[in-house]
This record gives sequence, C-alpha cells and structure tokens, in this order.
Amino acid sequence: MILTGLAFVFLLLLSLLAVFGYKVLGDKGPEAAEKTRCSVCRQPFGKEELLVRQVGDHKLMYFCRGCVLGLWSDLGMKN
Repeated sequence: MILTGLAFVFLLLLSLLAVFGYKVLGDKGPEAAEKTRCSVCRQPFGKEELLVRQVGDHKLMYFCRGCVLGLWSDLGMKN
C-alpha cells in the first residue's frame, strides 16, 4: 500500500514538473515570436524595425537601420 502511494506521489510530481517545464521553456510569448534577424549583422529585431527586400521569387532579406546606413556610407565612399 505504501509503495502504491509513493508511486502515485512520484507520478504526480513528475507530471507537475513536466507541465511547469513546458510553461517555462515552451512559451516564449508573442514578443519572441515576432523577432526577426537582420540578414547582415544577424541581430534580432522586431519586424517593424527592419527593411524588407525580396530577392528572387521567394527569398526575403531583412536589414536593420545600422546596416542600411553602413552600406549607404560604403556606397558613398566608392563614388
């Protein structure tokens, strides 16, 4: 009888640990889902902060403000 009670408590704790782990590790919230990396510097930004350009039929490239300004200054130095 004691062994059955201990097994029940163990399974209960194991299931609570699984649910808690899922909540902590699995749910990153809506702000993490909206983060996108810049194609040049690879830093995460919100999609509203990035410039989006389509290359070819389906490839999207995202550029942050710092990278766009850096590329623009590099272009000005060449001309």
